[in-house]
Amino acid sequence: MAKQYKKLQKKIYPEKKDPHDKEKEKIGKDYLLIAVCCFTFVVTIFGWPHFDDLNRAMYILLTLSLGLTYAYRHARLSDNARIYVNRASLCSMGLAIGLFCLSLFKTFAG
Repeated sequence: MAKQYKKLQKKIYPEKKDPHDKEKEKIGKDYLLIAVCCFTFVVTIFGWPHFDDLNRAMYILLTLSLGLTYAYRHARLSDNARIYVNRASLCSMGLAIGLFCLSLFKTFAG
């Protein structure tokens, strides 16, 4: 009888949530992101003597971008810090893509 009463009370008077509380979003494990970050790091280390300066910079920026993306998703940062980390990640990814395009142009057009 008490269980029925509690169920009825919850239906009639649902608990009010505070609008100021942020709902915590579930964060996955990101195994793929970790694997790709480790892969690019290993390629950067072992390929260092074979790369020219353009490719070295590209792989460093790519590894940095993946590391910042992981930090953005999993580190406990303030809102302002999260914005800066996200922007830095996107900026380094954009620079890596630009260097990749420049490397392609240098290889095939020059």
